[in-house]
Amino acid sequence: MPETEQDSCNKEWLQSQLRSLDSKELILLDCRGSHEYSESHIRGAVNLCIPSIVLRRLANGKIDLASTIKSPELKERIQTGYKLCWFILYNGEGVVGPNPEIASAIPMDSIISTLHRRLKQDGCRVVALQGESSNNS
Repeated sequence: MPETEQDSCNKEWLQSQLRSLDSKELILLDCRGSHEYSESHIRGAVNLCIPSIVLRRLANGKIDLASTIKSPELKERIQTGYKLCWFILYNGEGVVGPNPEIASAIPMDSIISTLHRRLKQDGCRVVALQGESSNNS
C-alpha cells in the first residue's frame, strides 16, 4: 500500500492491489461524467459525478460525502468502509497532491481535488490514480 503521506498511485500498484486484495478493501471512484464512465471505466469502479453547487458545499464542510450519493448500496459501502478502505480517485487526467507540479494537473476546484482533500481531512486512506486510467482494467 502507499504510505499515508503519499497522494497518488500508479496503475501498476492498482492492478496488483485489485489482484491481491479483497475488492471490498478498495473503493474506486471514477470522477468523470456519466457518459465517459458508461463508455469505459476500471472494472469495479463506481461513477461519482457531483454537481458544482454540491461540490462547493462538500468542500466547505457543510455536507458529508455520503449525502452526495444517490445509490443506497454505494452510500452504505462508503459509510461502512469510510476509514477502513482505500479510496482510489481517478478522472483520466492526472493526479492531485501537495506537490505543486502535480497539483497543477487538475484545477483545485475539481471534483477529484475536493474529494481528495475532504477524504484526507476526514482521516481516510485516499490516493489519486496517476495518468490515463479509463481502460476497463
